[in-house]
Amino acid sequence: MKEIAIYIDIEGFAVNFEKGAKQAFINLTNDLFILGQFKFNHMSIIQFGGDGFLIKEILTYSNDLTKFIDISTALLKAICLRGGMGRVQISSGQMADISGLYSREIRQKVKEGKINILDQHNNVMMINSAIGTSIINCHNLKGPKGPLLLIDPKLILEEEKVKYIHYKSARYEVFGVNWIKRKNNNIDSILNLLELKNSELTYHVGSYLRNNDPPSEWKQELIKLLPS
Repeated sequence: MKEIAIYIDIEGFAVNFEKGAKQAFINLTNDLFILGQFKFNHMSIIQFGGDGFLIKEILTYSNDLTKFIDISTALLKAICLRGGMGRVQISSGQMADISGLYSREIRQKVKEGKINILDQHNNVMMINSAIGTSIINCHNLKGPKGPLLLIDPKLILEEEKVKYIHYKSARYEVFGVNWIKRKNNNIDSILNLLELKNSELTYHVGSYLRNNDPPSEWKQELIKLLPS
C-alpha cells in the first residue's frame, strides 16, 4: 500500500511576497488549521520550505487517491478565492520522527516542548523533526509551470489514466486534474466550512491575471483550465 501525501505551496511566493503571496500563505495556514479541527481525521499537516505544507494520513491509511484530489482541489480553490494561487503535487512515501537521533541536549529541549531551543542563549533555533520520502517524492515531482494539481503516475492505475490530464515532455511525464472545473459534495463541504463560494472562482482567476504578470507558460497553463 502506498501512503499518499500532498505537498501544497503558494505560487509566486518570492516574487509576489508583498503583493499578495504573503497573505495567501497566511490564509492557507489559517484554513488548514480550521480543517484540522473540524474536517480532517488522522492527518498530519507539516510546514516545509517556508510557504509549503505536507498533508498526509497518520495511524490509518485509506490509500484513497480521490480523497486527496478533493482536498487538494478545495485548497487550491480556497487560495484562489482569497486572491492567491497555489500548486499541488501528490505522491507517496513515509514520514518519520528523527528527533531520537539528535544530541541529548536537543532531545531534552524537544521533550520540554520548546519551540525555540536556543531561547536561553538569546538566539533562535527551531527544528522540524519530521522527515521522510513523502516530502522528497512530492517535492521532486516534475511538471509544467503553473498553478496545477499534479499526480505521480505511480498512483494511477493504467486503465484510469484516461480520466486525467496527461502532461508529457522530454523533461517529465505526470498526470493532473483540472481543479477549477472539478466539483463534488466533498469539495463543497470543505469550501462551506471555510465560508467560501465556488461560484466566485472564475472571477478571482481573472482578477489574479489582471493584477499580476505571470510568465507566459504559467499563464497559458492556467487559461487551459478555465471553462471554454
